Amino acid sequence: MAKAMVADPLSATTPAWSETLAALIRRGEILTAYDQARAAIEAGDRSPAVAYAAVLCLARAGAADFARAEYVRLGLADLRDDADAVALGARLLKDVALASRGPRRMAFARASLRRYEALSRRFGGLYGAINAATMTLVAGDQDGARARAAELLKIPPSPGLTGEAAYYEGASRAEAWFLAGDIEAARDTLRSALAEAPLAYAAHASTLRQLEMLCRETGRDLDWLASFRPPACAHFTGHILDASGAAALDGEALRGRIAAVVRERRIGFAYGGLAAGADILFAEALLDAGAELHAVLPVSLDSFIEVSVAPFGVDWVERFHRCLSRATSVRYAAQDPYRGDEQVFAYSSQFAMGCAVLRAQTLSAEAVQLAVWDGHAAPGPCGVSADLDHWALGGRSQAIIPVSRPAPRTVAEASAERRAGQRAMKAMLFADVQGFGALRDDQIPAFIEGVMGRMADTVGGLDGPPRHVETWGDGLFLVFDQPIDAALAALALLESHRTLDLRALGLPRNLGLRISGHYGPVHLRTNPLTKAPAVMGAHVVVAARIEPDVAPGSAYVSEALAGALATLHGERVRCGYVGRTQARKGFAATPVFSLSRAR
Repeated sequence: MAKAMVADPLSATTPAWSETLAALIRRGEILTAYDQARAAIEAGDRSPAVAYAAVLCLARAGAADFARAEYVRLGLADLRDDADAVALGARLLKDVALASRGPRRMAFARASLRRYEALSRRFGGLYGAINAATMTLVAGDQDGARARAAELLKIPPSPGLTGEAAYYEGASRAEAWFLAGDIEAARDTLRSALAEAPLAYAAHASTLRQLEMLCRETGRDLDWLASFRPPACAHFTGHILDASGAAALDGEALRGRIAAVVRERRIGFAYGGLAAGADILFAEALLDAGAELHAVLPVSLDSFIEVSVAPFGVDWVERFHRCLSRATSVRYAAQDPYRGDEQVFAYSSQFAMGCAVLRAQTLSAEAVQLAVWDGHAAPGPCGVSADLDHWALGGRSQAIIPVSRPAPRTVAEASAERRAGQRAMKAMLFADVQGFGALRDDQIPAFIEGVMGRMADTVGGLDGPPRHVETWGDGLFLVFDQPIDAALAALALLESHRTLDLRALGLPRNLGLRISGHYGPVHLRTNPLTKAPAVMGAHVVVAARIEPDVAPGSAYVSEALAGALATLHGERVRCGYVGRTQARKGFAATPVFSLSRAR
């Protein structure tokens, strides 16, 4: 007997699921869930449930191409009698349709529609039926979609459903009411569905993205969805405590104002530092409100405490450790000690902002910045005003709590204390061609002229060219001033390489370009041997270490670069989580994201 389908084939229909994996996905912890599923697969667990978990996480993270490849590699495409596997295959076709335009969009929409129709006939339930109705709309048949939705609404509710199962059935009915043209019924039905599983944020996000897509397809305003959003994701920033600002920053009045903002803006997830003063006050308020705290520290733990916490009193050190022990996660922008370079603090803030925006995208939630600010411009590359300015470039919401403090030092005074040779923020790409090492010597000229020549033409035609280029063999190292320029360069190189007629060049057809990227502070120096400009530092190594894990024909970027792109350029490029690199040569495993053009 076929098992009944619900509106998303997650834990309710698959008893073999690990509750740990299911709980992570329900909370929106897609990265962690995928890591655990992939680790199980690499350890030899090839069960359909674990394979399904891995591919579902990839699909939800937006890594559509990688998800389709893994769907086939892990054997899910062959499971014709497994409802969850069939549904996931239909969903992957749907993702391609929604990311495409013109004839390709129509073709994949119809292919997905056929899979959903087969799913509905074979297994019953609402999931296949509602998605068949939706893909009918995407395929250009609005009347057909309305008719399918009307038929679906005649199906009586399933008895005895609770929790997420009840939520998914209600969400499917809300979608059907929307397709049928009754927005008020859709609103009421969705509100009832949310009440069945109020903390299933990942499930809510999936529904919200679906309804947002339907609004775009039909030209309806998105405002009606605002009340259904999950708690907001925040970046928090504020002044460090100093002798002149003690009264302003450590009073009950400020504590109350911070708590009020956290409550009013419905913050559920927050990313930022833990310096003495406003950072710790934010962290305490967030934890008291039940929000997830994700600490992002600019330097090594001991060095950070020495520079940003301990000088302002033992009480702040104790509070720091209490907050750190309750944090959901702790990230380090760098593991080095502080050496007087303020750039690392600016980088850490931008890193935290990117993490907040990436999490908001995963949950389909609002991203907001919370700040305690004295109204004065920062005298260097870091500081509250610099954080506010950077966040504002993305056009997202800000909540600023004003405080009174004496004006800071002038730019000249601050600059006099900085060391010579300060690092600069750069975006970096490494590229190579898999299969180059197996070429015969007589094929090298064709490779240089055809493959490397095409790369040169592509780089030469970029609107935002690199400021530094190095090459060796098939390797390419490009450095850019702006993250978006690096991202667009990577995509241009991949797209150009795909158009090469390798056979006509006398080269193997399996020569696949792979690109890795990172964003961080680097040293701009002169190579003593070649006397040429050089870009060096630990963050160059980060970019290089990602490359061996990149699938041919793809570009993977670090969390720092993905976050920088999401913060300011989400309308142009998209980064979907694909897991962690392998740990090698003393380099820890690091999260990586696939890079693609935005829909």
